[in-house]
Amino acid sequence: MSLPFQTLLIFPRSLQVNRYVCSSCLRLSQRQPSSRRTIITAAQILKDEAPKPQDFTPKPLSRPIGVLYPPKPGENSGIDPRSWREKRDDLFDYSKHLVRRKELTEQAARPYFRDWTRTQYHKGKSFISPARIFRANKSLYFPNLVGSTLASPATSSDTTSVLRDRISIVSVYSGRWAEVQTQSFTNGEKHPPLVALLEQGMRQKEGPLLQKVEINVEPDWMKALIVRTFMSGIRKQRGEEDWGRYFLVRKGLTEELRQAMGMANSKVGYVYLVDWLCRIRWAGSSDAEGTEKEDLVGGVERLIDGWRREKDDGSRALAPKSVAKDSR
Repeated sequence: MSLPFQTLLIFPRSLQVNRYVCSSCLRLSQRQPSSRRTIITAAQILKDEAPKPQDFTPKPLSRPIGVLYPPKPGENSGIDPRSWREKRDDLFDYSKHLVRRKELTEQAARPYFRDWTRTQYHKGKSFISPARIFRANKSLYFPNLVGSTLASPATSSDTTSVLRDRISIVSVYSGRWAEVQTQSFTNGEKHPPLVALLEQGMRQKEGPLLQKVEINVEPDWMKALIVRTFMSGIRKQRGEEDWGRYFLVRKGLTEELRQAMGMANSKVGYVYLVDWLCRIRWAGSSDAEGTEKEDLVGGVERLIDGWRREKDDGSRALAPKSVAKDSR
């Protein structure tokens, strides 16, 4: 007695892929000549046709990066908000299965040590920072991320609540090596002009205008636990006013968000200049090279001037108009 389904086993070098083929379809395929039959093996799926890392040369960032829509608190928390009924419906939705299959195929086709291999060339630099900030009407948004801060490690906080209404220099990294790379842009000893701007921005009458935000991304629960264990030491390295601007993020930063933000290498640090509307106006990757430090300072100065002009225009618009008195 023949089974309704037969299992076709394909054994490439390092993977085993199981494909379930209907018995009638299998008999039909066996009738065809072998030259017409094409079986896509896992070795062909895992074949990377992209250029080799040593042939890659980072180029200047010529277009805005980020997400299309303004961020909202609570987004990208990593928590599934669907109800049991919605999960059940998605379980039997074939179109959702196709989307998930595509995601799993992309993950399987990505070599495990790809990012580490790319760090050997140009220190993993993904792009060269632009000389000027992106235009406000063309800029995209920095996504909302949810994580714990040094000020409240037991509760979750949103990055959008911290970034809104301020000019922020955001450092995103995963690991000590990437953190050192971001410090080449923001460290006071290596970049005194930026420290002067930060001190000037913190002394505004209306409140802090310019701030520095750090986002430590640790998807692995064990690494995140180690960071939590040494949070007391991290607090000692930073002032108490900066505790609420250090985020430890475990979930929410998906591969789609990484691609939208230009984070081509997860082992490299990235620096973003974000305005008061959470728009990414400038970005840097890996170690600061060439005039990237000066470009960051020039971008901060232009944003401060733009914020003051916008505030002056808003105050003029809200000013009460003088009513002409009747001379009669």
